[in-house]
Amino acid sequence: MSTPTLGQKAEPVSAGPEARTGSVGIAMVGSGGDGVVLLGHLLLQTAAKQGLYGVMVQSYGPQIRGGESAVVLRVGESEIQYEGDQVDVLLCFRTTDMQRFQGTVRLGPQCHVLLDAHDEGQLPAWLGYQGTPWRFPFARIENGVEVPGEPKNMVGLALLCRMLGWPQELARAVLTERFGHRPPVLAKNLAALDRAWAGEAPATLARLQGSGKPLVVESGNEASARGGIDAGMRFFAGYPITPSSEIMETLIDELPEAGGRLIQAEDEMAAMGMVIGASFAGVPAMTATSGPGLSLMTEMIGLSSMAEVPSVIVDCQRGGPATGQPSRMEQADLDHSIYGGHGDFPRAVLGVYDVVHAHDVMHKAFQLAETYQIPVIVLSDAYIAQRRQIRDPHGELPPPPQRRIWKAGDEPLRFKLQEGEVVAPFRIPGTPGGTYLAAGIEHTPEGFPTADTGTHHQMNVKRFLKVEPMAEETAGWFRTLGRPDAKRGILAWGSTYGLLREWVVRHPEYRAFLPEILFPYPLAAFEEWRRGLEWLGVVELSYRGQLRRFLCGLTDMGSTHGLTRSGGVPLSGPELDQLVEGARR
Repeated sequence: MSTPTLGQKAEPVSAGPEARTGSVGIAMVGSGGDGVVLLGHLLLQTAAKQGLYGVMVQSYGPQIRGGESAVVLRVGESEIQYEGDQVDVLLCFRTTDMQRFQGTVRLGPQCHVLLDAHDEGQLPAWLGYQGTPWRFPFARIENGVEVPGEPKNMVGLALLCRMLGWPQELARAVLTERFGHRPPVLAKNLAALDRAWAGEAPATLARLQGSGKPLVVESGNEASARGGIDAGMRFFAGYPITPSSEIMETLIDELPEAGGRLIQAEDEMAAMGMVIGASFAGVPAMTATSGPGLSLMTEMIGLSSMAEVPSVIVDCQRGGPATGQPSRMEQADLDHSIYGGHGDFPRAVLGVYDVVHAHDVMHKAFQLAETYQIPVIVLSDAYIAQRRQIRDPHGELPPPPQRRIWKAGDEPLRFKLQEGEVVAPFRIPGTPGGTYLAAGIEHTPEGFPTADTGTHHQMNVKRFLKVEPMAEETAGWFRTLGRPDAKRGILAWGSTYGLLREWVVRHPEYRAFLPEILFPYPLAAFEEWRRGLEWLGVVELSYRGQLRRFLCGLTDMGSTHGLTRSGGVPLSGPELDQLVEGARR
């Protein structure tokens, strides 16, 4: 099933990726030191080298070191943006590690289970597993105690590759690429892989046929970072916070090569101030954070809008409030992004669909920031930020958006509009004619501070003139899924897109609408899309249903049903089925 472009309705379809082409789901569970996350990375890379697509999500607790980890991986012959509702293979190094992953790992009816031969425990009853597991001596036991032995994840790599029918040479090549700079580690891992490959094999799965053309593996955070660079961003300031830290880590390596600069600030307030300072000096700039950091940046975001200095903020949402659940996803920063801040000021808010979109949306964020001289908030979440996805290589990228710069003959006042304008030309201090008064306090068109209430109102009018043309420009920034004539509708946003892309195929009586821009909302497109619907549900992972509440202030939502719960883990297909059925009773 092809992905519809922004503003286009999907063609009616009769079969989704799982029906039209093959895919396999694999879950891997272990404790700290077992290397299940690395194992997932290696399997995904092996798939990508064959031209297969895939997605990998991981789940772990808030611990700094140790503790249990789970990885769910799905690979297939066509583009995959959802890990699936059930897995075909479960590799569990220790049955006790499964306890904390209820709702994360779901077994299919014919699931193959691989356990340690020394493990005398039982899988939890909630898995519903009734079969006989295949056992292998992953652990080395001496006097009843597990001691260091062969790398379990390398043994797991061999067994899973054999089940999938992938060649040993390819697995060895991936290991060499990963550990070639550490010869002793590479030798140990290759030896473990070879010994496991020579032994008894588990069941064989249906062979997946890739294109043979290598594809690219990327996380959502890496995509956001690289998308910023490709959009012309040349300054980044930030403070590490889960789950956004990898954006800064990626930029540490790659932004200097593009001629940019990066600073790790002492906190999020300072980071946002530095972004405004760099942008004020003429350099496209951004920061990245999560909910707690966004809260700290709020006053500075208002300064960006008041002083009409472009800025871009990526918010990788996590469970909240306060410290909340740092390693879990949620969609509950929408209210703060749209309304957060004292006073009235324009901004734009964008939502991210998946890893591929995390790159592409950054160009649109900088386009809006530079065109309308406003702060732009890009809402990703932990589910997108830290999952890894196989994608096609980028085609030709659009040129970076250009800031409208003051030139001779323009209106000499920085904050005064000429006829037909919604923003005045930007001035860069230090250039001829670029010096002007800029302040976070209310000011006159000349930039002088003022307490005059009439001027304050007129300047608010001036700043909010940007919203209408921005709404017109972004009116087509949305995606629709399913049959256009379906009588039941689902409204959602953000990372729920991957699930809905397949869910509407299994439920052809439903169609879905997902905005790319959340403020200003593409209201006309939404009203046109929902015409003829007999039932509408709003799906979101926020306790209060923030999107539905927001839309109630824009249009009559009537008897629309809120299909909501708090975040934590992404929504699954069976859970969405239950929410829909419950709302329709």
